[in-house]
Amino acid sequence: MNGTPLPSTVAPDTLPDAGNPQLVAAIRAAIDAAGGHITFAQFMELALYHPEWGYYLTPARRPGRSGDFLTAPEAHPFFGITLARQIAECWARLGRPEPFVVREYGAGIGALAWDIIGGLSTESPACRAALAYRLVEPNRHRLAQALAAFAAEGLGETVQGEVIAAGADAESIAGVVLGNEVADAFAAHRLIWRDGHLREGWVIWNGDRFAEEEGELSPAAAAAEPEAMLRQHGISLVCGERIEISPAAMTWFAAAARGIERGYAIVIDYGYPAAELYRAHRLAGTVRAHHRHTVSDDPFAHVGYQDLTAHVDFSALRETGERAGLVFAGQTTQGAFLASLGMGDLLVALGNDRQTTLPEYLAAQAAILRLIDPGGLGRFGVLIMARDAPISPPLLGFTIPPLTD
Repeated sequence: MNGTPLPSTVAPDTLPDAGNPQLVAAIRAAIDAAGGHITFAQFMELALYHPEWGYYLTPARRPGRSGDFLTAPEAHPFFGITLARQIAECWARLGRPEPFVVREYGAGIGALAWDIIGGLSTESPACRAALAYRLVEPNRHRLAQALAAFAAEGLGETVQGEVIAAGADAESIAGVVLGNEVADAFAAHRLIWRDGHLREGWVIWNGDRFAEEEGELSPAAAAAEPEAMLRQHGISLVCGERIEISPAAMTWFAAAARGIERGYAIVIDYGYPAAELYRAHRLAGTVRAHHRHTVSDDPFAHVGYQDLTAHVDFSALRETGERAGLVFAGQTTQGAFLASLGMGDLLVALGNDRQTTLPEYLAAQAAILRLIDPGGLGRFGVLIMARDAPISPPLLGFTIPPLTD
């Protein structure tokens, strides 16, 4: 779940937290049990999803991920309201089914769901009436908070929670599967090119902190055939260059795809197609740590207190979806997607509303600029795939082509 960092004057190496001691001990125990090292993917899985102390699963209430950086739904409600327009078009193209299910993965405390429902209520009340919104959130504390909040607003029947184990199939739906800033938070393997082959970055405890040790590919990484992937996309690496692969993200998307009987999958995240993702300036690796609005490339600091992400390979996502029976409906950038769906119209309407104050207008204007900024949130990727659902003519979100480098 990547995002654009908020400004900070605090350097990463001056941050006071060394990490959650209980989580550090648990990871060290896993390393010892494995004979002295674990893959970075295993480290990342524990750091983020340990059932008691993982970053995402602690009881502490974080408003989305904004405790450590800004995400699109938290920038302004216009993001969800605009996304609702694409969801409404999906409903219409499916023949206006009832119920029309939106299954949101990584729903957090329901901020995006709230804005989508609000947008549908205003602009597509018939779709809103057919809506059954399903929140999929691994943090049971945050899910409970979200469901209680929706119930308090009289939306308890419309919005319900779903518990879906990692990689497990969900009940088939007619509707939309949505993953906004989800895929980048799945555990990734760190791979390094050495002597004509890929090796893997393993995690050890060096006596003072976690550190990396190069070794042979793990069975999980080897099974993904990363060298074949590089050849397929015509990518050549030189000694020392790094890439990441995330079989866990692909497992998630395959399962999410199988849960669509008729409908669309919408994935919004920080990443690129393979040919662009593995350009030279990204081959130092894309794993990033986000802590107190500061970004660093040290995943071994502040363990349990910082978010970890890796850029998403949208080519791999598309291929995974196709193997699961989906067809490609389109791909673009978030900036072009939101512009195509008329986000600017919302700002115009806000400006024409006599009750809008100048601070409200300026805040909305600034938020829109952040959401479409090609150097920030606007360069996020948007992938839509479909099963037994019309994809021609192109969906509304693909009306305006993205900017090119």
